[in-house]
Amino acid sequence: MGSPVLFLVWFPLVSCISIDYATKRHTILAAEKQLSTGGHAFLTVKELKADEVLMTLKNKTITEGVTNPSSFAPAMHFFQAKPLIDQSSIFKIVRAMPKGSVLHLHNTAAVTAEWIIKNLTYRPEAKMCESEGNIYFTTRKTPFCPEESLQSIQTLRTKNGSTEAFDTWLESHINLKKGDPALMHADINTVWVEFEKMFSVIRDFVNYRPFFEAFHMQLLKEFYEDNVQYMELRMPLSKLYDTDGKAYDEAQVAGIVTNLIETFKASHPGFVGAKIIFSKHRGVDSGTAQDLLKSYVKLNKEFPKLVVGFDLVGQEDINQPLTSFLDELQEFRKTTPYFFHAGETNGYGSEADLNLIDAILLDSRRIGHGFSLYKHPVLRKLVKSEGIALEVCPLSNQVLRLVNDLRNHPAVYYVSESIPIVISADDPGFWDSKGVSYDFYYALMAIAPSSTGIGFLKQIVWDSVRYSSLTPEERTEYSEILQPKWDRFLDDLIAGKLF
Repeated sequence: MGSPVLFLVWFPLVSCISIDYATKRHTILAAEKQLSTGGHAFLTVKELKADEVLMTLKNKTITEGVTNPSSFAPAMHFFQAKPLIDQSSIFKIVRAMPKGSVLHLHNTAAVTAEWIIKNLTYRPEAKMCESEGNIYFTTRKTPFCPEESLQSIQTLRTKNGSTEAFDTWLESHINLKKGDPALMHADINTVWVEFEKMFSVIRDFVNYRPFFEAFHMQLLKEFYEDNVQYMELRMPLSKLYDTDGKAYDEAQVAGIVTNLIETFKASHPGFVGAKIIFSKHRGVDSGTAQDLLKSYVKLNKEFPKLVVGFDLVGQEDINQPLTSFLDELQEFRKTTPYFFHAGETNGYGSEADLNLIDAILLDSRRIGHGFSLYKHPVLRKLVKSEGIALEVCPLSNQVLRLVNDLRNHPAVYYVSESIPIVISADDPGFWDSKGVSYDFYYALMAIAPSSTGIGFLKQIVWDSVRYSSLTPEERTEYSEILQPKWDRFLDDLIAGKLF
């Protein structure tokens, strides 16, 4: 049986000749808007005024894009569009907007590559080596960087004829945009190989405790400056090492992260905090998966306010599906909140695509990406009825070759049916992004309906509070911090101070 809402709207339209054409058309459009994300959001008088300002700018941008599509940023690849977006009034507004929560973010790739090069590689401990054609940043000898292959980055920079050229070359190893421009048009596996290689380049660097602490303070700073109030980080809590070779296990690393977050909160008013979704690569065997789940339970018991969930990460198309770990995942299902990556694929009926079924059956609280969900009508209904939010990462899906024009992103469909979504950044440092504002820009300009502005943004921002891992009490406190920020944003937008 069809939707009651659609039946009540559609039946009179097709059967009552007395209703004129314009009324029928208006009724259909109104019904569609009511069904979409933000379409049923209540807007205050102030929000309606702010919406008029925003929609004037949005309509102007869309009209100009129709007459000059070659420079229409919302339809372009981010690597080409970034200079245009930076100059956009819409982007300046989005940057100033309090964005609530970022709920899908991998810590190792969350900081701008430029900061890493201009800061960490200028420290005296910074070294690098080349092994089998691959570059690695480190501060010590390792199995892939024996003593004889280590070189001081400072010394190499001094010997180079151009500091700027040398730093650009360094950055090309941890920033897809600075690498081969042909990656914009490469196949998905080629891009993923280059993408995952960057984690290897930087892993040992970030696992050096002094660098780890500086890196994560910068992570919090970049997102705070981008008007993010709270975040949930996918982190493996890998072992750290110190200057004198001291090693830190997972629990000790969690303690270090707790101290970093509390230190940052104390000096940055309005920052609610951060939590960790314990994440490991899905390329493990079932025995290792069981050990990882045991580690999560132990970490959650010791750090219940920090380590709040579990996920398996990595390219779904070529790695093991969730069914490979079904016995283990079912065993820990009642003690472990899951936040699975699922459906990050263009496949239909493939193992990667069908990860969506298992994520839902295993009670995943949210689904990372959920890109292929639009192909599954039964699963869409389940996601909506169960209140499982999709963590939509527009730039990630474009850069990693799932979609070219973000106006064709499946999230357009999810928005049209009010399937819950939150907008996130995934790995912004690895593709020359910063924070989550660029993802929000594309969400507003490419994914949301052309006629939607403040209502859509309001829904996304407040849903990022609703679908977070915070307790009800924490959400209430969070909302009390967020609301005044939202009101000030509206005042500034109405007054024309943001562009």
